[in-house]
Amino acid sequence: MSKLGVPWIGLLGLAFYVACGVAAAAAHLASDPNRGMKYLALPEGLAAENAPETGDAIPSTGGVPPAALILPSASASRANTGIERAWHAPAASLEQRIVRTRRSALSSGAWNLDSAARAIAAGAVEGDPLERAQAAVVLAPDLPAARMDLARALWLHGDSPMSAIRSAVEAVRAIGRHLEASLWFAGTALYVLAAALVIGSLLAILVAGVFVAAHAAHDLGHLVSANAPVFAQYALLGAVLLVPLVLGEGGLGLALAALALAIVYARPAQRVALGLAAAALVAGLHPVARAAGAVLEAFPSDPVARAAYTSAQGLASPVELARLEAAAETDALAARGLAIHARRTGNLGTADAVYQRLLQEEPADLVLMNNAANVRLELGHMESALELYGRALDLEESPVVLFNLSQAYGRAFQVDDLNHTLALAQAVDPELVAELMALQGGESEGFVVDLPLPNRVMWSRVLESGRGGGIAAEFRAPLVSGRLGRDAELLAAGALCIVLVGSLIGARFQPSRWCGRCGGRMCPRCDGGGGEGDLCESCTRLFLHPEKTDRKLRLARVNELREREDRVNRVAALVSMLVPAAAGLLAKRWLASLLGGFCFALSLCFLVWRGGVVPDPLVAGAAAPFVFVGVSALAFLFYAAVVATSLAARGSR
Repeated sequence: MSKLGVPWIGLLGLAFYVACGVAAAAAHLASDPNRGMKYLALPEGLAAENAPETGDAIPSTGGVPPAALILPSASASRANTGIERAWHAPAASLEQRIVRTRRSALSSGAWNLDSAARAIAAGAVEGDPLERAQAAVVLAPDLPAARMDLARALWLHGDSPMSAIRSAVEAVRAIGRHLEASLWFAGTALYVLAAALVIGSLLAILVAGVFVAAHAAHDLGHLVSANAPVFAQYALLGAVLLVPLVLGEGGLGLALAALALAIVYARPAQRVALGLAAAALVAGLHPVARAAGAVLEAFPSDPVARAAYTSAQGLASPVELARLEAAAETDALAARGLAIHARRTGNLGTADAVYQRLLQEEPADLVLMNNAANVRLELGHMESALELYGRALDLEESPVVLFNLSQAYGRAFQVDDLNHTLALAQAVDPELVAELMALQGGESEGFVVDLPLPNRVMWSRVLESGRGGGIAAEFRAPLVSGRLGRDAELLAAGALCIVLVGSLIGARFQPSRWCGRCGGRMCPRCDGGGGEGDLCESCTRLFLHPEKTDRKLRLARVNELREREDRVNRVAALVSMLVPAAAGLLAKRWLASLLGGFCFALSLCFLVWRGGVVPDPLVAGAAAPFVFVGVSALAFLFYAAVVATSLAARGSR
């Protein structure tokens, strides 16, 4: 089969997919740099309406535009936090303002100031694109969009292309650390996975059904009349297959009818593969689609979770704060958000009370221990703070907790303990500790760092919420119209029943089949089932009992069958490359048929939804096509490998 050039065709297809991905990423990177500015009027902290009124004195900013363009001013409806004061204070340069704001943000647990980073990257401050991109990454190091903007700036204005590549890789690595980005990427990936499971399983089922349709029509026609014409046979088969449509089950009903048809005519090993295809269909339509919906609806359908997250970001509105206060007594996530806000706005007594209550409910939470210790330290309760730091370190040797402990020793003038603890922190994560030491600067008192809201808290809430039904129902709508598809348990039971009953009927039923040599129909009802194995009576005599045939006639017939086999192989190769899931079926590698259909569908869906299945909430940026098109290319590579190996296996038979 190598003479057909199948591997080269697969490589050309892969090159096409990669080219599409590169073009998509390039188009995204080259898009309008002000693409995010329309969002800056939302109450996420970056509205120009908070700028000083005309006539007010504007402090010198060293060439930087009014700070109100980045963070809300003290006159805003929210409480003025330390982060806002750090940004609005006069600065000699953008770098000084960024460093000071980063220090204040870390001290209150805001490890990513997303809105400020977006505004800076979009041109809300003066400076060349590279300087702005670097400043945005300092304020939001885990924001993939900021990392990709830096990669673009480094590629266009930097000294080394490798630095741009490293920044792009860091953007991908940052996805898991950024809560909103991880939810958006995971939700998109789950949605695409659900679509690939459904499309891939349908391809495997429908292709298997099409390949046996001729036999099914012939055998079904015998139930009416042995002399029924071919068109009548196919009309009868079509009427049977369309029964689920008449009953209102839509495309899913037709797919289940094709599954039943394929199961009856399948071989035992193929029935296993078709059973897996049915399981993949049910999984894609229900649990995977619901999981995708739950992740994508995490913030829109959970206002308390959204309020807690915006509080951690330093962007909570008065309405969101009121929502947190109302839910704090019964909702641990709301209490966390309220404690973060109280600490940030200087209400240390409130923050301490909330943290102590949370520690009673979750005594083994490192983030709570660290942040509660920081509050105790600020209140002057040194012994209590040291105890909490020690309990946190018993759970995990965190470089942040070690750094905070060293700062506590410094305030207690325990220099030896300070140096020892700081050395331990540097041994665990030297880069992070070096950044924290640089942010500390020459201040003798130093500063302590709050840990951010843990992603695991939000993820556990998402997985336990039971939401996602709206998006899942919308996902199923094109295929499902009846009760069978809307009820997961009923669909699973129906599919299982089809597989079991179809297998039982197939084991007791003698179907017609094609001769393995000449391709003629072998029907036990028409010709008595003459022949042996997969050969008809004529081919059995020709190949298994050659002494019963004339030598010249035998040679001529063998040459004729070889020519036919070459034509069939060429057609099979073409069909294998044009019809996903057909390669494995033609090679009698049944699992390869399902795998090929799934890989093709996965590649196609990631390419189609390279920008996400829902709008990007300004967290992904060019990281979305960079990641999704890369996965699409990888899936297509697997698909090409499945097709190539299946064709090679068929050619070696």
